[in-house]
Amino acid sequence: MAMRGAQVEVGAVQAAWDQVSILRSADDQSEWPALSERIEAATAIYGVGELLRGTVFLIGGALVQVGAGTTGGERIAEKFTKTLMDKVVQLAESEFVEDTDLPMVRQVVTVALQGRDPVAWRDQAGPVPDSEPRAMGCALALIADFVDLVDGPGACERVLLTGLGNALD
Repeated sequence: MAMRGAQVEVGAVQAAWDQVSILRSADDQSEWPALSERIEAATAIYGVGELLRGTVFLIGGALVQVGAGTTGGERIAEKFTKTLMDKVVQLAESEFVEDTDLPMVRQVVTVALQGRDPVAWRDQAGPVPDSEPRAMGCALALIADFVDLVDGPGACERVLLTGLGNALD
């Protein structure tokens, strides 16, 4: 799958969404076993780094729904990023997310909101710490929750997975 140039394995993108689905479904754990199996299989095939790239790819796709890269959207992007980061910082305070990953999450979101390729940018940003996939997954879950709040339940997933399906056609 390609986003403005960066290639990401489709299976890694699907597994990245599966990880976020687990984060977002704390009240309904019935799907967790099947999702966990797919995540484990994708991790074995593609590796943790490619799943992170899938998550960053999805962050970019979800932020397109928020209006990433639109003319005059700088103020909205700045406010959105601040609000998102405040929520991710709360997760860091609960020790679910590492403080050291916050600047990377902020930069990936900023790059995506500017309409640039967040995957290509992240690829050039250096090694991936073990904790970063969790932080990016939390950011994606929060972005998806926002999109669903604005556009209706399941909207983010429908758009992202429709794009994934179109890439397979």
